[in-house]
Amino acid sequence: LLTQPHLIKDILTALTSSCTVPITCKIRILDSEEETLKLCKVIESTGVAAVAVHGRTRYTRSSDPCNYDMVRKISAALTIPLILNGASLDVKSRADIIKIMEDTAVDSIMIARAAWHNPSIFRDPEPVSVKEAVQTYMRYSIDYEAELHILKYTMAKFRGAFKENEPNFQICRYMEPRLIYEYFELGKYYKDVTSKRPKESSSLDEFHKNKRMKLDDHNYKLLKAEFSPSVMQSFRSKIAPRQILNQWLTVNGFDSPKYWTTEDNRIFTSYLQIDNDIYTTDGPFKNKRTAIQALAYAYCIHFHIELRHYKTGPKTKSGTLNKDG
Repeated sequence: LLTQPHLIKDILTALTSSCTVPITCKIRILDSEEETLKLCKVIESTGVAAVAVHGRTRYTRSSDPCNYDMVRKISAALTIPLILNGASLDVKSRADIIKIMEDTAVDSIMIARAAWHNPSIFRDPEPVSVKEAVQTYMRYSIDYEAELHILKYTMAKFRGAFKENEPNFQICRYMEPRLIYEYFELGKYYKDVTSKRPKESSSLDEFHKNKRMKLDDHNYKLLKAEFSPSVMQSFRSKIAPRQILNQWLTVNGFDSPKYWTTEDNRIFTSYLQIDNDIYTTDGPFKNKRTAIQALAYAYCIHFHIELRHYKTGPKTKSGTLNKDG
């Protein structure tokens, strides 16, 4: 769309003439100064309330420097407010923001990546350390019982929160809030706060109660095996437990297994049927994929099935399971 100024003009003119709220437009700079300034003037002529400019071209990456010279020229050419985007590499504090605004004569700055690293960069006069910002957020999360999926999503975005050379998806492997709080040195605070809360029947208590009832009613067989984050990690880039089990069943002459999963209050439980037997495993699990893999893993551990590829093997079948592939 950047290369089609006439279409941009038609779209923005239609919006500004029919909408009662202010309309803004965000662009990147073009390959030449002349093209960029011409496009900005076209956009201004449509009646928009402001223009936002990312100080890079379509072909430059976020790790490349922002073109402040071009931003200054755009600011001088326009009579409407100009919003700068793309300055996060140079923003570590509120003072940096003010300095960039003064140097480029823009009216405001749009910031994303710098705030992901440390949300307190807007604090006056100085931001707090990343560790302090993280722990402040964490304490609120503990006090107000943040949901695990929200906590994991937020922390995975908190780029400055992690140890050197450690990827932020480490957090996504944890299945309990306690583990995340302990990672950020707030295990004691979490324990103190939760120990003072009244003992009420939680969704997790209901989950285990309902599971026990289902086991009794349907004669499901409960398999137990710890499917911790470290166990999950051991299967990354390798054959997964479900694939191992399916191969083993095939080479030993069993019919194809049947899997199904139920969900109750964001807690997932998987079931596995092999011939006339139905199996399940302890949880809780926060997504369907983990629940299925944990069940297949528990089955392999329970019946001593070696965790490896099974490409060939005997096609016999007996009433008693064995570990020979």
